[in-house]
Amino acid sequence: MTNASNVYGKILNLEEARRTCKEKGLWRLVYMSDKTRDEERALIVSFFHDHQDELLADIERLVKIPSVVTDPLPGMPYGEAPYQALKSAAAISERMGFHTKIEDDCCMTADYGDRPVRLCLLAHLDVVPAGGGWTKPPYALTKEGGKVFGRGVADNKGPCVALLYAMKAAKEICPDLFYSPQVWFGTAEEIGSPDLKNYMKHTAMPPLCLTPDGLEPIVIGECAKYRPEFYTRWPITQVLPRIISLKGGKVRNAIPGYAETVVAGLAAADVKASADKVSERTGVKFLLDDITEGVHIQAEGRGAHIGRPELGRNAQTALVSLLASLPLADCPGTRAIRSLSRLFPYGDLAGTGLGLTVRDEIMGGTQTNFTVCSMTETEIRCKLDSRGPLAANPENYSSVIDKALQEGGFTVIPSVMDGAHYVPEDSPLVQKVKEIYEEYYGRPAVCRTSIGASYAHYIEGAVSTGVASPGIDTMLHKSDEFMFIKDLLLIGETYTQIILDICRLE
Repeated sequence: MTNASNVYGKILNLEEARRTCKEKGLWRLVYMSDKTRDEERALIVSFFHDHQDELLADIERLVKIPSVVTDPLPGMPYGEAPYQALKSAAAISERMGFHTKIEDDCCMTADYGDRPVRLCLLAHLDVVPAGGGWTKPPYALTKEGGKVFGRGVADNKGPCVALLYAMKAAKEICPDLFYSPQVWFGTAEEIGSPDLKNYMKHTAMPPLCLTPDGLEPIVIGECAKYRPEFYTRWPITQVLPRIISLKGGKVRNAIPGYAETVVAGLAAADVKASADKVSERTGVKFLLDDITEGVHIQAEGRGAHIGRPELGRNAQTALVSLLASLPLADCPGTRAIRSLSRLFPYGDLAGTGLGLTVRDEIMGGTQTNFTVCSMTETEIRCKLDSRGPLAANPENYSSVIDKALQEGGFTVIPSVMDGAHYVPEDSPLVQKVKEIYEEYYGRPAVCRTSIGASYAHYIEGAVSTGVASPGIDTMLHKSDEFMFIKDLLLIGETYTQIILDICRLE
């Protein structure tokens, strides 16, 4: 590699250099091979301070697009909105001067275009549905109190844009980096990452991969995953009392904070005592209204990201628990609800109702959440989200779930079981990320495993990092999702340093 100081000359006075460059209408401060780490960090921090407004404006461009995955359209495998988000992100990267390519109509890469790629930085442009309960517009960027609000600012459009600016900062600080970083943006992470899986069938990933899409500072392992659908059907019946409808959660990877049902043949007064008992036990509130058909029951809990189910109150399982306790007529619908109550008792996050027992020392036990349910007078259809430890395999994990559901009277539509992902903490990539995290955040970086599943899950040796400072709940997958602006800048700053440290040496 050509010595940068010979090509660009030494700059000994950083303030003088900044002043000279600004006088010439340039931001760039040329890289010195012999500058100190503190001087380099000052350049990085200064870059993000100078480009903060521009960065937020680009995040706003993406947040305005409601990029929830929908049915495929020609040339748009995950729907129109995710594709529009992809095109918008590609336009941002092209404006920055990066070599940009859209692949498979659902993902894109951007890099410097003139040198080999060593480091891939992944993020996703799709989002979960906005849902209710927002006090800010979900598809607009609202700035307030040092924060920005909007669906995707944390998961994962804010980090997407921060990565692009990290690439720009790294190139301006050190134009002669030997290797190029690359961003890889997808549009289907929230539904199990089929975009990445398909891409990897025909394209090899760069040797080192990171994604800012974690809940912990550094995530070195992600659990096994199994998410089947299950259902049962029956002929219509007129017996009373009976459930005639139930609507629970809508997405598999979020704890439902709301559910509702209509029960024919009962009145609100018949349900109140049981509702009060379940509410006292679960913290989920029930609203009871007499209607023409019988009683309308609304369950109001608290939604949560699937990675933090303990922070939520699953309104769906609480409602099922209440229905199972009512004096309903013996019919297939009643039996299905009571079976669900046994399989998924409220608060059972470990899947003990399903008979799961597998554990290991690295990731602990299993976590299972009953997240989607829809019932009519003739059928009930459900989905669950389950995560297992490193020791999980079909025999001790997915087959156990299938058997329990079948014995409970349900027909199972199996999903593909994804094995657990794990990178040893002493690996060079983890140690480098840990070093830089501690340098920029000023606190120890604890490496953890997660029940969440990011793009890193599917790439050998890949690692995910947190999007916010430890202890901050950014309301991922919930209403009023937000990010502190300083945390968005920190993502950019840390990833700039990661790029410089990994890509500058041959």
